[in-house]
Amino acid sequence: MLDITNGNIVIEEFNSKLYKGMQLAELKNTDYYKAKFNSFRDVQTGYFWYGFDAFSWEGYQIHISMCFYGDTLEHFHINTWEDTDAKTWDDWTEKKEMAVFERNNSFMRKLSGEKGNKKKDPYPQWNAVFDWGTLWSVYDPRSASSIAGLSYK
Repeated sequence: MLDITNGNIVIEEFNSKLYKGMQLAELKNTDYYKAKFNSFRDVQTGYFWYGFDAFSWEGYQIHISMCFYGDTLEHFHINTWEDTDAKTWDDWTEKKEMAVFERNNSFMRKLSGEKGNKKKDPYPQWNAVFDWGTLWSVYDPRSASSIAGLSYK
């Protein structure tokens, strides 16, 4: 899924390659976009988020959101998902959210080829730094959420 030499995301099931600098028109022509696109959000800063339905990859259910600046891909949020994850605040517990964080870490370690470092301060996080950018995963207690992603240099 991740080419660790350049940071490209390859989704073989949809014969699609996603990469820094990809143009929106290119994305819209991919099988992945045609099959999984589900949302668009304009954050009124020149940045736009495109969300996609989950797909299965090596035992993980994966949700990808792509951040574009104008028409150019900048970075990704890549999160795992399971049916047991909290769906409402009534169902949310920190224990459940930490399980999501650990699952995201496991997924990111798999993507990175087991590279990476975990630390607890100032909040639980994991990252793997490459020449082209960083894979990362965090639990943010202020927003009570766990997110993971790929940021390019």
